[in-house]
Amino acid sequence: MGLRSLTVAVFVDLLAVSLVVPLLPRRYKQLGVSPALAGLIGSVYSAAQIVGGLAFGMLADRVLGRRTVLLVSVAGAAVSYAIIGFAESLSLLIFSRVLVGLVKQTMTTSSALASAWSEPSERASALGQLSSATTAAFLVGQGLGGLLASRVDPRPSTR
Repeated sequence: MGLRSLTVAVFVDLLAVSLVVPLLPRRYKQLGVSPALAGLIGSVYSAAQIVGGLAFGMLADRVLGRRTVLLVSVAGAAVSYAIIGFAESLSLLIFSRVLVGLVKQTMTTSSALASAWSEPSERASALGQLSSATTAAFLVGQGLGGLLASRVDPRPSTR
């Protein structure tokens, strides 16, 4: 995997984030979550991300390696986003947010990989490519997500 592949992976991962996260308020409403509880769920996600960042940082540096942590991050996020779509209960929705908080370490891992793979004179350019991929993903994802949400039920049919 090179910098170009890493940039594409970051784009795809953040595209998924920008498609799913704006739909969370709708999912909360569908499950009868109050605004205060929605805020608490957001705080639980943030706390899980802190814990996951520390744990996966140590695992990336000492046990699994950064590539493996990146793959776990992307796979865990995909599972979490699928759970959000299929969740029929508040507890499952909360579980999905805790899961993604724990494993979603794409940007920290990608930044570490880009820094390790680039020469010091090229490091700013490499990190800039990742930043550009993130920005492009959010621009495309939110526009596409809004378009899809206005035309398609965001929840897959389970019947």
